[in-house]
Amino acid sequence: MDLNYSDEQLLLKESAERFLKERYNFEKRGKIIGSETGLDAGIWVEMADLGWLALPFAEENGGLGGGQVEISLIMEAIGRVLMVEPYLASVILAGGMVEKLGSEEQRAKILGGLMAGTSRPALAHAERQMGFDLGNIATTATKNGGEFLILGEKMLVPGGPFADVFLVSARVEGALKLFAVPADASGMIRTEVKLVDGSRASDLVLDNVSVPASALLGAAADTLAEIEAAYDRANAALASEAVGIMDALMDATVAHTKERVQFGKPLAAFQALQHRMAEMAVKCQEARASALLATLSVDAPRAMRVRGVSGARAKIGKVSRVVAQEAIQLHGAMGFSEEMPIGAWFRRLYAIENSLGTTADHLKRYGEIIRDPVMLSGSLLRAPAHWSA
Repeated sequence: MDLNYSDEQLLLKESAERFLKERYNFEKRGKIIGSETGLDAGIWVEMADLGWLALPFAEENGGLGGGQVEISLIMEAIGRVLMVEPYLASVILAGGMVEKLGSEEQRAKILGGLMAGTSRPALAHAERQMGFDLGNIATTATKNGGEFLILGEKMLVPGGPFADVFLVSARVEGALKLFAVPADASGMIRTEVKLVDGSRASDLVLDNVSVPASALLGAAADTLAEIEAAYDRANAALASEAVGIMDALMDATVAHTKERVQFGKPLAAFQALQHRMAEMAVKCQEARASALLATLSVDAPRAMRVRGVSGARAKIGKVSRVVAQEAIQLHGAMGFSEEMPIGAWFRRLYAIENSLGTTADHLKRYGEIIRDPVMLSGSLLRAPAHWSA
């Protein structure tokens, strides 16, 4: 298997890094986070013009037909600059669910607006009691003539403050289903929550919110399985974002130790610090390899997908903390100053480690999968000929 990037992928990687470096520096990010909206609508429209918002969607739906590898390149660049616009939430999570479960009309309306940069859907699935059991949902939708009444609460909805439509999971006679609910629907209360990394999410209260029957997505589909697959795609993307952050931390640390002088010599001249930075570099490469496996596993049968994605999240959760802590130590107290991005990268890695499943959650999920001797001993990228999901 050729694991090298194609010429088109290399071009995407270079253009994404160049665009975000020029248009999204650390100072601008600070202004966006401190603004009333917490989002730069102009950047979002530019991302649409560049084709990023259409990248993962099929050509028949108006998209560019890109895959998870292309998404990983965008997410690495996003990680480097700590972009807070809801690319993961709206494009990968919510957009992916609409493409998988939406009717032709729903895809045209929601995906069309998303790809044009005029709409930002958000997936509202997590609940307080859910933990990492994605099926533990208490929100209900009751049929009432030609409509459904949705009752329940959702917490920490990614991209929620910027959303114009929510994809709300709810139980209909015990079966988990998904509904497209306008953000201004009567009976829905949206409360903004600021997260540790400066980004924003929303808590939702739905008090008998009425939606038409046409708001239901994928009536006959296995919605829970599709949500799990969407979470895995998003987790693979988060792994790539973490790799971008770790590389940025590594580059900033090396540059700092070359410039900072102690006892008449740059810090980089001290062998003990060289060894510590060498260990950081090893951890970065371990994370990159794990993220690549996650990226290549998202379209595999479920067991292989879980092994690749949760294995990567568990590994990256461990090594990213080491890299972030070393970067802080080697910068000294100035690493936590608001004028430098080191602390912001540190906080974003912490947020990633606790998003869409914690490191412990993913380690447990990975462990359950590799109990199967076939999974434990088999190829990482090819399913055994005699085995199926």
